[in-house]
Amino acid sequence: MRDKNANNYGSCDNCPDDDEIDGGGKIDRKKISELLSMNQQRSIADIEGEKPHIAAISVSAALFLVTLLLFIVHIHENPPPVAVARVWNVPPHPQPSMMMGNLGDIADTIPDPAAYPRRPFITKHGRNITLPVLGFPSVALAQYPDPKDQPKADEAVRHAVEDLQISYFDVAPEYGDGAAQERLGPALEPYRRHVFLAAKTMYRDAAGSAADLGNTLRALRTDRLDLYQFHSISTEEDVDRILGEGGAMETFVRARREGRIGAIGFSAHSEPMAVRMIESGLVDTCMFPINFAAYHYGGVGQRVLDAAIKNDVGVIALKSGARGRLTPTNGEEVHVPDAFKHIPEWKRKEMIDYPVVTSEKHHTWYEPEDDPVELNRLILWALNRPGVTATLPPGSLMLLDVISDMLRGKKVPAFENADMQHMLERYSDIVPIFHNRSVSGTKVST
Repeated sequence: MRDKNANNYGSCDNCPDDDEIDGGGKIDRKKISELLSMNQQRSIADIEGEKPHIAAISVSAALFLVTLLLFIVHIHENPPPVAVARVWNVPPHPQPSMMMGNLGDIADTIPDPAAYPRRPFITKHGRNITLPVLGFPSVALAQYPDPKDQPKADEAVRHAVEDLQISYFDVAPEYGDGAAQERLGPALEPYRRHVFLAAKTMYRDAAGSAADLGNTLRALRTDRLDLYQFHSISTEEDVDRILGEGGAMETFVRARREGRIGAIGFSAHSEPMAVRMIESGLVDTCMFPINFAAYHYGGVGQRVLDAAIKNDVGVIALKSGARGRLTPTNGEEVHVPDAFKHIPEWKRKEMIDYPVVTSEKHHTWYEPEDDPVELNRLILWALNRPGVTATLPPGSLMLLDVISDMLRGKKVPAFENADMQHMLERYSDIVPIFHNRSVSGTKVST
């Protein structure tokens, strides 16, 4: 609040006092006109009786006074904005303007920030960060573990950014035990300034997550993530460790305060655990399976959406383009090594207890819908769920273009209710990726 005994913008004998400002904070313009007139008359009288150089000084002083008074009027009627983030004890969130509401300033950038419909995503603490409805599934880059394959990853990212105009990227060190983020870093570096970049960690403790964050920033060749997320939350123990003393939440809060991350989120497979994280009040975003079969035949999804809407948490729909879970009869079991570089030991043991099966064709751990028409029906169903901001498509580069073509440069099409019965019949005999019937319903990869 302005001190009535001080002038914040300089001093002047004829500047209006606070009692010359009306109750709404407006300057009395009539008073200013009288003051300007008095100064102009006095300056003219002075000029007539003084030497030329004295007269010039008087004119300059009068002009300076007029400029100063106009500046004071502007400041009172257009006060500088207050940094809302400071009020909430959240550091300001510097970012490219494409992530905010004003897109006009960078209309010529690549990727085009307006290429896809954008929806509110991070809205807590006075922020208004929007996100395009389609992201790039960087898990697909895990198929390039050899550094010699970097040109293939470069081309995949170039195609996504320049041809498909995708500006939201998500990755995790668990994808290919570090391979995906190692390939994404160099490939995305030319475009980093104009994309929204999110990453994750499976470490539940402060020390492990801090080290993991450092490794991810190095691999991605950046000093800041727009969003950092707790990865694959499935159990009460996960939540207890993250939120408890010495838990990973301490690392996240510190990193946000230091400006190394912009927002805090999580991904989860368990509906009760996702709701618990949302209701903690400590997260900005949630990634959760919003999948047709899991929703209708596994009972998973609606509680998360309801909680997210109530608590102003943005939702990324995972597995929207999936048919169902793979089994040893229709997929390949993944070999689990004796040790990982980027995956915690508890996750390695979980992969042994709950074997992961992948698609030979798509390199995904679930069966994606690869019929283009049916795939887009699934995606539209998810994007039309209230509370959903965006979707990450199946982690297969073969399926990305058809989804992009449906959404790029258009509004999100409405879901055709006439398709509902057809879809219920089509997926009635598959095994849902996730369900709430047992712990095994949450224990499948990432």
